[in-house]
Amino acid sequence: MRSLLYAIAAGAMFAAGESDPAGTTALQLEVGQSAPVSAAPGANLLCDDPGVVASDFAEDGDGFVLLALKPGTTLCGVWLVGQKPGGLYRVTVTARSSDAGTEPIADGGLDGGPI
Repeated sequence: MRSLLYAIAAGAMFAAGESDPAGTTALQLEVGQSAPVSAAPGANLLCDDPGVVASDFAEDGDGFVLLALKPGTTLCGVWLVGQKPGGLYRVTVTARSSDAGTEPIADGGLDGGPI
């Protein structure tokens, strides 16, 4: 019973995003960047928010590639054959640094003054 309570508490902390499990690798990407993730043949890669990063097979056949789609954070896990955990990655995606300050003006630049 005690281990069940610890599991529930750990799940609540994880769901709250307070901390990731021990051994989680942090990846920092900008929108449009990609990062390789090594994995054994037959492995799968799943992310909790596929809108933040997309995964695809690496061209060399050695694992996967994560492509940053939009700013945010997601936890991605590698699952080996037999559904054995193969590694966790906390991926944080930020806006491109070249996009800073290029957001459109909300009112289209009109100040309501005389023409």
